[in-house]
Amino acid sequence: MNPIAEKSLLHRLRNFVVLFGAALLFVYVFLPFLTDSFNVLTRMSAYLDKNGIDPSRYYYTDVEQVKEAEEYLDSVLNNENKIVNPNASSQ
Repeated sequence: MNPIAEKSLLHRLRNFVVLFGAALLFVYVFLPFLTDSFNVLTRMSAYLDKNGIDPSRYYYTDVEQVKEAEEYLDSVLNNENKIVNPNASSQ
């Protein structure tokens, strides 16, 4: 007795539509309401929008802060072999 085989196509489609609708309602109604309800989440959302950060992206390459951080790390890592003496005068 296989329970999946016993359900009709119409029943399975109805379940799919109900679950899909519930997921859309959760993402596009409940989560924005939740974000607007808490000041911390509202500030975080405004900061992301202001800086052009898309939180759904996995790796940010087009955000200015990432470029600045990459340049800083590159300069630090490339200069790590040089010994810096703050007491020495530059000539």
